[in-house]
Amino acid sequence: MSEFKIHHAVSELIDSLGLTDLVAPEKFVKNLVTSPSQVQIANARETVQILAASSSNPSEIVNKYEELRDKNYAELDPFVLILSKMKESKTMTRSVRAGLPRESVKNYCTSTDGNQGSGPSTSTPIVVGGVKLKELKSRLQTASEGSLGHHQVTELTEKRTTSSEIIQKNPKWFHTRPFLSWDYPVAGISDSHLFQVAPLGNVPVGDQERILLEELLYVLSGFDGDYIRALPLIANVDERKFEIDDSVDDSLKEMVRRFFPILASYSIIERFYESRSGFDFGMINDALAAAIGNLVHEYRIFVCQLESLLLKNELSLQKAWYLLQPNVTILHQLHHVALSLMRAKAQGGQVLSVLHQQTMEAMGNEKQQKLLLSLTRCAAQPYWEILQKWIYQGSVEDPYLEFMVEDHQVVSMDKLSPTAYSDDYWEKRYTLRRDRVPSFLLPLTDQILRTGKYLNVIKQCGMKVKPPRIDDLVYTLDGSGYKEAIEKAYSYASETLLHVLMQDYDLLGRLKSVKHYFFLNAGDFILHFLSLCGAELVKNVDDVMPSRLESLLELALRTSTANADPFKDDLGLELLSYDLTTQMVRILSIQTHEERVDGNHSMEHIRLTGLEAFSFMYRVRWPVSLVFTTKVMACYQMIFRHLFLTKYVENLLGRVWISHKIVRNYSFPTSQWYNNAFALRHRMLHFIQNLLYYITVEVLEPSWQVFVEKIRKVDNVDQVISTHMELLNVCMKESMLTDPALLQTATKLIKLCEAFAHFILKMHRHAKEAEMGLSSLANVTSLSEVLLTSPGDVFLQENSDTFDQNVARMELQFTTLLADLLHRIAEMGHESYDSHMLTLLNRLDFNNFYTEKVIQFTLKTNQTDDTISG
Repeated sequence: MSEFKIHHAVSELIDSLGLTDLVAPEKFVKNLVTSPSQVQIANARETVQILAASSSNPSEIVNKYEELRDKNYAELDPFVLILSKMKESKTMTRSVRAGLPRESVKNYCTSTDGNQGSGPSTSTPIVVGGVKLKELKSRLQTASEGSLGHHQVTELTEKRTTSSEIIQKNPKWFHTRPFLSWDYPVAGISDSHLFQVAPLGNVPVGDQERILLEELLYVLSGFDGDYIRALPLIANVDERKFEIDDSVDDSLKEMVRRFFPILASYSIIERFYESRSGFDFGMINDALAAAIGNLVHEYRIFVCQLESLLLKNELSLQKAWYLLQPNVTILHQLHHVALSLMRAKAQGGQVLSVLHQQTMEAMGNEKQQKLLLSLTRCAAQPYWEILQKWIYQGSVEDPYLEFMVEDHQVVSMDKLSPTAYSDDYWEKRYTLRRDRVPSFLLPLTDQILRTGKYLNVIKQCGMKVKPPRIDDLVYTLDGSGYKEAIEKAYSYASETLLHVLMQDYDLLGRLKSVKHYFFLNAGDFILHFLSLCGAELVKNVDDVMPSRLESLLELALRTSTANADPFKDDLGLELLSYDLTTQMVRILSIQTHEERVDGNHSMEHIRLTGLEAFSFMYRVRWPVSLVFTTKVMACYQMIFRHLFLTKYVENLLGRVWISHKIVRNYSFPTSQWYNNAFALRHRMLHFIQNLLYYITVEVLEPSWQVFVEKIRKVDNVDQVISTHMELLNVCMKESMLTDPALLQTATKLIKLCEAFAHFILKMHRHAKEAEMGLSSLANVTSLSEVLLTSPGDVFLQENSDTFDQNVARMELQFTTLLADLLHRIAEMGHESYDSHMLTLLNRLDFNNFYTEKVIQFTLKTNQTDDTISG
């Protein structure tokens, strides 16, 4: 039972008892999930006895438990465990009493006290943990019906209810009557009167053979004789041993012992047939047992034919041995199959895997392979029926939990609002159980899982599923009997869902809408948004008001070209708790140890601005969320955050350019201080503009055009998803987001440009004062007066002396970082000749300016080292 189902069941039980405000379901769920199922089953009967002891009618409690257990209710033992935990908790008991009428509490106390005296009265209602069963049933029913109207939550699906009702098991009396067995039922009985027979050695040898033949026919049929007896088994999977009267003639004794391996094989086969017949071990084992039972029936007919020869005095031990030879191979093969399955305790797909493996191993023996092929086909028939309903109808009818796909549906999806559908829910609803997958279906596992899931998506969209043709599935060694049918069903489901997404839900329009916002394709919208929100985004993230940002976003959408987008209302925003570099490094650190070391930063020490934490979000509904998964939207957000920060800095440097145009009109003493700042601003703007041009024009737009061409030619949803992920992977790689070193260097450069812009804009006020003669730029010594960034910034030092020195320091940092970035890009170009980043290198260093700077810096460093060493 999955944790999802357990949590739902516990919550429903607590709600029905009126204890929602007093008890948290997580406490019980944790105990139920962490407790091994074997321990629960082993202690279930003991727990029932303890619960029954506190009831006025213990025998009825126990009988009801046995009745439910015979019906194979999978939730029975967890429910008993919950009741026992509630009974042990004094707080829970008091809470239940407080929630019951006084009459119920009185009955509870009376029933508890009555157990100390005489036997219980049968007229008293059954009470479990202080709750009458009828009252509990009524309250559970009321809660389940009432919850439909208030919380839009339904009871368990009809499919599961129907499946649990048809579960059958062999009755208890079948196991308590050993003489119904054909597997030597009296073996091991030590009553002396059963074996008080005269020694066979006192009889002439000719008569001994006649008697032994009669005994042998009994033993071949599964019953002990007087002189040939089966020994008791130590374990159910052990091979049975036999013994013969010691007084028998030695030659006859050795001849009879030649039959013992045949008898041992028959015993194993009969044990498997009797234990797997019925539904205790599932439908696949039952189907296999039925096929083996037909072969055992033919074997018994053969024993009857031997008996007819014996009655005609035409049978001897040697002749019986000769006539048995055609059946020996079959019995030994069945013995091997039965013993392998019993020792493995195989069920469901495991049974088919064992049969498939043995069929493949018997490739050189045509008769043996034919037998195993027949058994595998018979055993696979129930599995094929479940599989057909899954790939043709999208439903799982698996009452004995044998199928590879498990449905965790607890809440009926048709009662949920569309916003409740998400890719995360859908991934968790249908899960693949690898231990139940037959080995011959492993290559088709993903197709089978997706086929049924796609059919469910189609049905949830209000369409009827009408496969063009339903083919029968047959097991074959080469897969020709089922591969083509599964692939056709997969193609139908995928193509139909693709048509629904493309035509009914305008998937291509959705993709274009996402591109407009996350790839900054709608230029006027993003510029308008930046002009509205710039002052808010530069604040500390804790001081930013999300409601104000949402209002400004709505205003920017309505007053720009984005107003024509039919999906503009699905755009939102969010403030994340980490910056882009930290997010990417932590994601990439999962892959290699080196990146894990580089990305070992603590989020607690990062103080973010609203700009660093800001990101768009896009609300997608079912079934479009199949394409726009959480992972996909995270990739879009990372690309957007990189572009948004760069675009913001470009806008900021544009404002610096305007301020420089004003400063040029000042007198010479004032404007001369800005000469170096003018040059540095120009280099920074050149870098930012070329970086934006490279990402948007040379990476995103060509990749998007290739993606659109591919998306128009796809045949199924899987190709849409894979093509979409391929687009995002290429965009992130070529935008320097997948290389931690490149990303950190580029981010440092962008933030340095941002710090420089803020510095110059704040200094503009001091430039005005210098122009009016009120102060001098040379006297500015405190950066905290002019910078918006916090003291101790990684780029600027608080103890800087003058404006010119600050600009020089930033120029050195910018040149060093940009040269490092270009050097890394050049190295990547040597490793991968098709890297798009080489175009960025050519744009930024078109005249080898930074290359010469690096050479000069290297020569200067070497000369300094030589001087120090000399």
